[in-house]
Amino acid sequence: MSKYILSLNCGSSSLKFNLFKLEINNTLEPFIEGMVEEIGNIKSSRLKYSFKEDKLTINTEILNHSKALELIFKEFKKYKIENSEICAVGHRVVHGGSKYGSSVKIDRNVVNTIRELFPIAPLHNPANLNGIEEAMKLLKGVPQVAVFDTAFHAGIPEYAYRYAIPEEWYKDFGVRKYGFHGTSHMYVSRRAAKILGVPLKEFNCITAHMGNGCSITKIRGGKSIDTSMGFTPLQGVIMGTRSGDIDPALISHVVDNKVKKTGQSKDKAFETVMKALNKESGLKALGGTNMMQLIREKALEGDEEADMIVSIYAYRAAQYIGAYWASLPETQAIVFTAGLGENEGYVRMKILSFLENAAFEVYDEKNALRRKEVVIASNGKTKVVVIPTDEEIVIGYDTLYLGYLGQELPEKYPFEL
Repeated sequence: MSKYILSLNCGSSSLKFNLFKLEINNTLEPFIEGMVEEIGNIKSSRLKYSFKEDKLTINTEILNHSKALELIFKEFKKYKIENSEICAVGHRVVHGGSKYGSSVKIDRNVVNTIRELFPIAPLHNPANLNGIEEAMKLLKGVPQVAVFDTAFHAGIPEYAYRYAIPEEWYKDFGVRKYGFHGTSHMYVSRRAAKILGVPLKEFNCITAHMGNGCSITKIRGGKSIDTSMGFTPLQGVIMGTRSGDIDPALISHVVDNKVKKTGQSKDKAFETVMKALNKESGLKALGGTNMMQLIREKALEGDEEADMIVSIYAYRAAQYIGAYWASLPETQAIVFTAGLGENEGYVRMKILSFLENAAFEVYDEKNALRRKEVVIASNGKTKVVVIPTDEEIVIGYDTLYLGYLGQELPEKYPFEL
């Protein structure tokens, strides 16, 4: 009988899944991956998944996450995969607060902690916990593991995570920098160390996760030392629909003006402003779309406004990279990853052009490649590397070790060997 590891990433109306087959020497082979979309919207809910070269879509009523999992398991049976062959389940959980510095096997205390963090992760943790509880019901007795987005950043020093705010906010309300995208930053930094042949404990790099959400992380000796996202994912560089860093005083300024202009209540105006900063800002506000490839296409066609938008985006990223660079003893690599980071060579080149003191030589042919592990630039001391991220394989292996094998997490993962 074959054995499988299942990873789940539950949103409020979606469920992303990856099924890995356990091979010899405890290695994982991707087997089936897909997503359930529009859960609860019975007119448009659907399951989309791929198996080998086949891509399938099933349009059907999916009322809730429990029904979504049942549908996924039903599809698994078409490939002779029984529920009893799933030996552990891993869950992406966005927020682990300051308590969890690594993935953990889920017990009642972990469930309670995820629930306690709802106030500081209201958009993500409730959905993540829903997926955990539904999986525990449908796969009774199967070990479940929580893999936290914040865990990789849990060890950043106090001088990096503290804000200069009243102590009550910090101690009683938990207001501090937490950081996100940790699983991605961990994976690509370890892959970069492997590719460049540097022992992880000696490896210093700056990782740039640049997708619809963007964050930049300073890594020293293989560990996160600082990161651009903060108490929430709103802080940091410009993103697809998030503003990134702003002067916080502008919030009350815009709220007051909206109250005067529209007559709406202050509470409603505040809600509108915060929604705009998260959902209607960033590239979407600057260029009318959160899709960088569309803005970049216009820039390459000679559209000066589009090219300025790329420059605004690139300069903010270069600011963080430059600050982290200046505070490391040496930097062996800058690593670009995620959808934009892996595919947009023009934007990468723009970012590097703002790092004038580094004087990078960009290898144009390699920089033009998309979604490939490749060194695209160098200045002799620092390599610029593109590495496609794979958060799911990290979730898979953490689940394998903690959930199925009952072991501690490895110093080196199979993807580093």
